[in-house]
Amino acid sequence: MTKSPAAGLPTDRLPQAVTVTARGDRTFRPDIQGLRAIAVVLVVLYHAGVPGLVGGYVGVDVFFVISGFLITRQLVAEHLRSGRISLSGFYARRIRRLLPSALTVIVATELVARFWGPPLQAPSVARDGIFSTFYLMNYRLAALGIDYQNAGGPVSPLQHFWSLAVEEQFYIFWPLVIIVLGILVRTMLIRTLAVVAAGAVVTSFVLSILVTGHDAALAYFALQTRAWELGIGALITLATPWLLRLPAVLTTVSGWSGLVLIVAAALLYTDATPFPGSAAALPVVGAALVIASGVTPRTAASGTRTAELLLGRSGMAFLGRMSYGWYLWHWPMIVLVPVVIGAAFGWPAKLGVSVLALGLAVVMQSVIEKPAARGRWGPRRWLVGGALMSASATVVAVLVLVLPQAGLNNTGPASALSLEGLDTAQLSALLDRAYVSPDIPSNLSPTLSAAVGDVPPTTANGCHAAFLEVAQPPCVFGDPVGRRTVVLFGDSHAEQWFGALDALAAAKGWKFVSWTKAACPLADVTFRSAQLQRPYTECPAWRTATEQKIADLHPDLVIASGADPLPGPSYPNVTWSGRTVSTLSVLKRAAAQVVYLADTPLPGTDVPVCLAAHLRSPQQCTFTRESLTAGLTAQNQQPGRHAAVLAAARGLGVTVIDPTDWFCSAGGCPVIVENTLLYRDATHMTQSYSRILAPTMGRALAGVVPWMGT
Repeated sequence: MTKSPAAGLPTDRLPQAVTVTARGDRTFRPDIQGLRAIAVVLVVLYHAGVPGLVGGYVGVDVFFVISGFLITRQLVAEHLRSGRISLSGFYARRIRRLLPSALTVIVATELVARFWGPPLQAPSVARDGIFSTFYLMNYRLAALGIDYQNAGGPVSPLQHFWSLAVEEQFYIFWPLVIIVLGILVRTMLIRTLAVVAAGAVVTSFVLSILVTGHDAALAYFALQTRAWELGIGALITLATPWLLRLPAVLTTVSGWSGLVLIVAAALLYTDATPFPGSAAALPVVGAALVIASGVTPRTAASGTRTAELLLGRSGMAFLGRMSYGWYLWHWPMIVLVPVVIGAAFGWPAKLGVSVLALGLAVVMQSVIEKPAARGRWGPRRWLVGGALMSASATVVAVLVLVLPQAGLNNTGPASALSLEGLDTAQLSALLDRAYVSPDIPSNLSPTLSAAVGDVPPTTANGCHAAFLEVAQPPCVFGDPVGRRTVVLFGDSHAEQWFGALDALAAAKGWKFVSWTKAACPLADVTFRSAQLQRPYTECPAWRTATEQKIADLHPDLVIASGADPLPGPSYPNVTWSGRTVSTLSVLKRAAAQVVYLADTPLPGTDVPVCLAAHLRSPQQCTFTRESLTAGLTAQNQQPGRHAAVLAAARGLGVTVIDPTDWFCSAGGCPVIVENTLLYRDATHMTQSYSRILAPTMGRALAGVVPWMGT
């Protein structure tokens, strides 16, 4: 034990390998620069879609371990040297090192999205920019990851800021832990910190495993499930006195073994690997072995045998120095450059764009990072300056949000499309005129900017169960004491008919019950959810519970519907249609009558986004009956599923209503009829059009349900 001359507190001694120089600079580790290079290259190649590297996302885990090691080394060394930690100094250094470059990329991305990107994406990018500015992007993505309404939406060019958010959140708590323990523990500070860090690592790792199996989005993005990775890096710093005692041959082997583990994870893991969970241990342990192997001071001879032989090369050092800027620029470039150019990019083109991003990183280091590092501002000025820079970036984001964009909002007087009294031939003629002469009226309803929010009220009140929900409220609409009871049952493609059926219930005095669930098909199957990254067990649980509630209610009519594409090709059509019939059989026993409402035509493209990009040529967003198969295939459906399900339902004796003629004429399928927008995304109709279809739905039901005409 030694005593700190500054504070007179007994502290542990750490060797020079983890301390700082007299100038306050961190001891240089060329192997860590090389490890940074490997991490950023893995991430960039993965995002570029280079074949064979489908697990390159583990580069982020390597960054976490590096950050935990370096920050802990800096904080502990400061405490041992001076007996205290200057929080203002620590956060000022973080601001000086990270914030100017980060805000430059954020603002540049927002402006490109606003003036050259898809018009409807700019507000979302601006919101992402605000969350990224304040290092909260990880929790925004965790929330959006299980939001079905967000599924299939455009990729955010700022989503990669989630990992920076995790690190900055760790930097908020970890210095405080060290300060508090430094006050409470007057002896053996390093050992006490190691015990606390080990406990946090174990807790976070167990939590990561548990949450990955339940909520993959939260597990992937949250600090509480990622903290153990930074904690591993911290433990390497705290274990330095023990690591120095290891024989050189062991540290040499550990360094090369660590590199093998990292590369193995990058090559063997895929997007289907449950992650982070226990799988993250492979790259994390690999990074830890590499860092730990470099703790022992190298001689000229030993350095030729260690992993530093590779990691210490000049090219690796260059990429390591550029890693932060390259990481910042590569993803916005990959996302936005193809959009601005108007061309689809394959992996070679994306890789080329990534090289350009490296060039931007070099320029940014010279123009922004180095001048900031050489600046003479003290901690207080950097803290104030950081706040002002963040506020300025927020102002830019708010302006992007509020400034109007031509063609996305109403400018004309409101008018309402009515299908009241139109027979099938008249509706077909109306659709045909809209297809042949498409136009975007100034009074479009809903507007292109508001279309994504034109959803049924059931989306917000629990009557459309989210991914993790099974229980639902009674969900009674219309006349609660109506003589007839009608139940709507299925997934979001059933829910989209809420507007039409709710209007009919109000007009005819039905008791209308709506029970639907996100991405939960009628077919009695269990499948892997892309959003949850695990088997969607909540779906069959909800389906069984809701079938029992319907049986208890014994309604006069159940209207069942669902999306054709779910869940992609994991079930052959014959199996899928058979499992759908299984559910319809249960409903037939539970209700007086069952009607199967076939899926709506799928455009195969996000209609509002398409129209916003083609304000003067909206015909590019229409589609034909012949292209319906292509549209369904684009949604990952096996060809022929629509027809197979309809045939199976009719074979069971279930009445089938196919609404295709309500969307398509013989000539084609418009996306706007008069002033009404038909679709709010690539697969769902707007509630505006659903309500307009109420008379058409009423006539169709009256033709097959005897009591409807009375």
